[in-house]
Formats: sequence, structure tokens, C-alpha cells
Amino acid sequence: MTNQTFPNKANTSKQRTVSKDEEGMAMVIALLMGTVLVAGSTSLMVRQIMTRKLGASESYQQMAESAALNGLNRIISDINRDDRNNYTGFLLSLNNSEGEWGWASPNSADFELVELCTPVNNYSKAYPAQTEAEAPNITISSGNVRNDGGNKDVQVDYRLRSYNTTAAAGNGEGTFYIEGIVSRGDTVMARALLRRSLYVSSKVAGAGDWSVMSGHNLRLNDTEINGPGNIFYLTNTPGNYLASQYASGCSDSSLLADVGSSNDALAGKGLDNQVWPINIDTQRRGVSGMPPANLFEKDPVNDTTNGSGGETIRMWSFDDSAPAAGDRDADGAIDLNADGTPILYPALPCGEAVCVRDADQTDTGDYGLTNSGDFRTATNEGIEINPDSSIITLTTDILCKESNQFDCHVYLDHINLNNTELHIETTQARAVVLHLEQPVAYPDDRKITRAINLTGSAKICSVNPGGSTCNENPEQLVIMATTGTAPEDSCNTKVRSLSFTDDNLPYALLYLPTGTIRPSNATLNGLAWASSICVLDENDNPASFTLNTNQSGAPIVQRANNNWGWLSRFNYAGYGRMVTRAIRGTSLDTFERW
Repeated sequence: MTNQTFPNKANTSKQRTVSKDEEGMAMVIALLMGTVLVAGSTSLMVRQIMTRKLGASESYQQMAESAALNGLNRIISDINRDDRNNYTGFLLSLNNSEGEWGWASPNSADFELVELCTPVNNYSKAYPAQTEAEAPNITISSGNVRNDGGNKDVQVDYRLRSYNTTAAAGNGEGTFYIEGIVSRGDTVMARALLRRSLYVSSKVAGAGDWSVMSGHNLRLNDTEINGPGNIFYLTNTPGNYLASQYASGCSDSSLLADVGSSNDALAGKGLDNQVWPINIDTQRRGVSGMPPANLFEKDPVNDTTNGSGGETIRMWSFDDSAPAAGDRDADGAIDLNADGTPILYPALPCGEAVCVRDADQTDTGDYGLTNSGDFRTATNEGIEINPDSSIITLTTDILCKESNQFDCHVYLDHINLNNTELHIETTQARAVVLHLEQPVAYPDDRKITRAINLTGSAKICSVNPGGSTCNENPEQLVIMATTGTAPEDSCNTKVRSLSFTDDNLPYALLYLPTGTIRPSNATLNGLAWASSICVLDENDNPASFTLNTNQSGAPIVQRANNNWGWLSRFNYAGYGRMVTRAIRGTSLDTFERW
């Protein structure tokens, strides 16, 4: 019989048992896999929700930063706008932060301006007027700005958080802090604080904005200005012109009264020439007042005596008065000769119409009767001029001899001329500055007046080399007085005074911050800056004064700027009505979040 193999039943039963275990395990694995998948999908969904939430938050933050930047640009654009009638650049000189809300009340106590009669009611549209504390939010956009499913509209605002500056007197730095805000209803979604520092620059915009006449004490009477330029009235009492006093203190009649003028053409906000009060009280945010003296020091050299090798400054005196009786011994009576006739003293110690001395030697002797003291004639000095001539010319070979430097500085003891013309040679490469001051000491003699007095047919002007007529270049001749202090009774003080009439002084720049200008029915082509300007005749009666500020078709301030290099040498912003602007600086914008 053939052997047959039959399956083992036990083994068959065992195999089936293993198969069921595997099926159970598969089910467990499947359940675990499902749980993992559910957990994974839930995590992914949560992650997607968080990502969307974070994305929305970041988007809100970006909107807040954009709002801050937009608000800053609005403020700067409005402050920098080119509109004199709605000028708000003065805000750049005022701090506007906690405790110093200068933008809320410009030109009030503690927030005085330099240019006191600047209208301050034309506030920046980007900043609300009369805000006493923090600026409120200003809406940039609202409504359906962002459709993210919220039940309220999203609104975007900005506000000026603060502004701090170092530019109280002109140039400096101004730092803006602008807050951008994104909100839905009462809920703030995001904030951003932008900080930007800008350069604040003040400049005189044009020749018509310059001050062509300036002083602390002005008695202008019948003064007229032909050409561009304003009158600066320098005042230590800014309280008279604050915003609360604007209507009265800055009225046409009040300004004319301040400068003692009878010419209505000098008052009026729409006129080419007008009186402009300037705050010089440095304790109340004012400025120093006059331009700096070094504007007339381009390449300076002093006129020195011939025998000193350029070491000793030479002092000049000019007087064409005839010899006259006097009281030299101060006994109250006219000095007499032995025969009882009056002693006739010459006008100057050297006995001639032109005298010089060393700056450190002051003896006047007895006016040439027996000795001339330290004064000597032009001939004694080695100068070939005729002191009795009707025209005395100081050539480039006499003043600052053998010097090629640009500005020759000449020092004066005394000028009193009635029928003599004093011509001073100048060129495009040589200007002359006449100083009514001394570098060492003055003689103790009342006849040495330390002043210039021109009457009759006398004249002082610059001439071209070899010429005999005025060269009509006022920028080449400067008369200066800067030392000492300005006298209180300035219109009655001779020291550092300049008196002239008619066309005695036709072309010159006058710069006397410690002196006095006394024109009497006179005409000047130039500039007049002085501590005092008294338009009076020799009897102190009101007189007239005509100041022409154009020469050969060009503003004289422009000619002076070109000749002396005010802009090129000093980057001088000018002396006049300023325009203040915020200019992009070198620092980067900084954003803060909270």
C-alpha cells in the first residue's frame, strides 16, 4: 500500500490561532494610526490657526509702523511748506514734550520766538491747534481697512508723542517721536513708536528778507528805504509782542512808534520794507542781536606805522577846521597870548589837517605851539599828501603798505571835515575797514572825539586807484565800531558816532554794534547796522534819511556777500527774517513696539 501523509490537525488549529492574533494587532495598529492622524491633523489645524493669528498680528504691527511714518511725513511736509502766509516753521524751534508743550502755545511766556511778530495762528494741519497737553489721535483711515472677519471696523491713527530740539536759536537737531495706532473699536490691535532725528536749518530766504537797517534804539523820523530789506528793531522786552499782545504790539502804529518813524511805508505786513521786532533777551529764548564782526575779516591786515616794520598800529585823525581859540588850561577862560590876544589852537595836535600817531602813544602836547606830543604830520610819517588840498587820497601804497591781503583795517582817532573829500582807494581785491575804536588807548583829550562828523561839502568814499570820483562800490568800504558798550543816551553821545548829511557818505556798509549813526537829511547807498540810529539834525530836530539798498541792479546785501564771502567762508545763514526747515539727517529711523 502506498503511504499517504495527512495534515496534522493540531498544527492546523495552531496556525488559525496565530492568524486571528495578527488580525487583532492590525486593528490596534489601525486605531493607533487613526489616532496619530487625527492628532496630526488637529495639530496642523492649530498651527494654521496660530500662524494666521500671528500673521494678523504682524500685519497690524506693520500697519501701525506705516501709520507712524505716514504721520511724520504729514507733519514735516506741512511744517516745510513754501507758504509765507501760512508759515509754521517756527514750531521747529520749540520743544513739545511733557511739561514743555511749546507747539500748543508758541510765542507765549516760556515759549518766546526770536521773530516776535510772526503770526502763530496758522498751525500745522497735521497737528491740532491749541492742544494744551498730549496731541490726540489723528485718523489716517477708518472703515473697511482690513476685512478679517471682525464685527467692528479697523481704524488707523497717528499722534505726535513728543518733539525735542536743540535749535532754539536757529540751527540744530530736532527729534520727532510719532506713534502709529491700529484699533478695532476700543481695542488696540497694535502700536508702533517711530523716532527720527532731523537737522533743523534756519536761513534768510532772499535779499528782500534781509535786515538792511538794525538797532536797539531807533529814532528814524522820516526814513525811507528804496529797494529790498527790512528794519530790525532789537528789543529786550519780548513780552510786548507775545501772542496775547499780537494785535496791539505788532500793529502798524505800534511798530512805527517803537522806531520813532513818521513814514507809514515802513509798517504793514504786505509791504516790501517793514519793521520787524527781534527778541534779543537770551534769558527768554532770544538771540545776540547783531551779525558777528568777523563777517568783515576775510584776510585781515592792520594799517601800521612806517617805522615799525608792521608791528605798531597807526592811528589817524583828519580835521579841516580853522585854528580857533580854546581853553587848554581848563581854567574856564579862553587862553591868551602875552599881548592879550586869544591863542589860536590848530584843530589837531600836529598843526595840520592830517595827523598820525602810534597806537600806544597818546600825548597831545600843546597842539604844536611848542610841541605836538606823540602826533606827527603825514610828512613826518613819510607820506606824500597835501593836507590842505580839497581832496585827500589814501592810496593802496599808503594804507597797509606792501600788503596783498584782502581787507585793510584802518584805525581812527578823529574825523571832522567840512569842505574836504577823503578818498580811499579800493579794488575788487582790496577792501578797507575804518574802525572808530583803538587797539590800545585814546588820548585824554575831548577834542579827539573818537567819532566821524561830516558837514558841508565834505565826503568820504572809496575810489578806484588813480580815480577822483566815488567808485559806487559800498561793499568795499566798511565803517565799524565794536568795542566798549553802547551808551544809554546814545543820540546825545559823540563817542563812536557817525554823523553825516546830504551825500557826505554816499556808499558804505555801516556796522556799529556799540556806536551811533546820525544821518541828517542824508542819503546812503549801503547797509546801516548800529546800536542806535538817530535821524536828527545838528539841533536834534527830526530829519530825513534815505537808504538805497540796490546798486547797479543788484541788492547790496548780495554784493556784500559776494565780496566778503559770507556764504562761501562761513556758510552764513544771513541776517534777516528766517525760514526754518527740517532737513533729512544721517540717522536711521527707529521703531519700538509695545
